[in-house]
Amino acid sequence: MAINDDLTFEVNENGERVMVRSIESISRAYLRFTNRTTRPVDVSWRDFNGSRRQYMCLEPGTSYDINTYLTHPWEFTDRATRESYMINNSPIFRAPANIGGMMYRTNWNITVGVRTLRQTALLSVALTVPDVANVPELGLPRSLEEELMKLIIELKNMPPATD
Repeated sequence: MAINDDLTFEVNENGERVMVRSIESISRAYLRFTNRTTRPVDVSWRDFNGSRRQYMCLEPGTSYDINTYLTHPWEFTDRATRESYMINNSPIFRAPANIGGMMYRTNWNITVGVRTLRQTALLSVALTVPDVANVPELGLPRSLEEELMKLIIELKNMPPATD
């Protein structure tokens, strides 16, 4: 089942804007995704229509072996904040062509992309403030206060992991 109907587009090697989606392939890829973040990560792939399909949730520090195809795009997002995570500094991962058909697994580390100082500070504070009721006591500017409250609520409402 698709987790949303939002389609994603990227620019290909010819400079054309194309939809991110799976393409028919017979070249298998045996992968291991390792979550190198400190957060639960939702692992999803794009089907042949470009719809995003939830695959699993990968807890911090854990790995998962997957058999896929070279042309299947994978995405990784923070379970609570929906922040995009990366493999090789890219939010969309496709197995490289040179591993197609290999009969052994290759490991791919899921990492946090480069965050702004603002994003990093907000997440850090959100993880230490126990409740949104405590936010006004911090004396932050209104815009930061609102962002922080929203983030705290997102973190508290984080859905449980479903594999």
